[in-house]
Amino acid sequence: MNSRTGTLHASWILAAAIGLALGLGACAAVPAQQEGAGAAPQSAGAQASSDQPEHHCNTAAAAVIGGLLGALAGKGKGHLVGAAAGAGIGALICTAYNYHVRKLRDAQQMNSAYVQQYGMLPAANTVASYTSSLQPSSTVQAGGNVSMQSTIGVVAGTHAAPPRISEKLTLIGPDGKTLSSATKDATAITSGGEYQTNFDFNLPKGIKDGQYTVQTEVLMDGEPVRTNQTPMLVVG
Repeated sequence: MNSRTGTLHASWILAAAIGLALGLGACAAVPAQQEGAGAAPQSAGAQASSDQPEHHCNTAAAAVIGGLLGALAGKGKGHLVGAAAGAGIGALICTAYNYHVRKLRDAQQMNSAYVQQYGMLPAANTVASYTSSLQPSSTVQAGGNVSMQSTIGVVAGTHAAPPRISEKLTLIGPDGKTLSSATKDATAITSGGEYQTNFDFNLPKGIKDGQYTVQTEVLMDGEPVRTNQTPMLVVG
């Protein structure tokens, strides 16, 4: 392939990728279809499910975009390898993160442990402990399920309103670049106590093997207070 042909080929790939990206963006911007007029409204006390994906997305289109850009980055036989890896990374755009929270210890138990260690309760709400680990193993297969499990220990302040706790998960690639991120409100945490949280998601097929990092971060009233980084080995 001469340089002129190669340039035209690369331009075609880039143009196709841009076109698909615009189509995907338009698709993602369309809101979810509302229930019909006769549907019963949600009660005022009902709580929105935390298992809903971050956005509506066309997984197939995202994978194609990633594949085209991966092919553009490759050379010679590397076009096929780049396309396969790019498709996997592109599909991460549409990753749906499910989030669950359950209480392990109540506020009184957490307060007792805190006072035993520090002598008195804090005036402000405090995240006293935060640990994270991949379950059941830190080695996962491309196309398989991943579960990041964390434990958050919250001590309610003696002069503070109930805390607003949320948790953020960020997937970082072997090259150190951010691939995907999601933030979920831990609405079940309304007071002090110790809580177990789970971020569950699927890794797309075709994602490149290697050492990734899963960063988890707990936020209180919108401000980050604790961060964990967990290595994740992806194998084909």
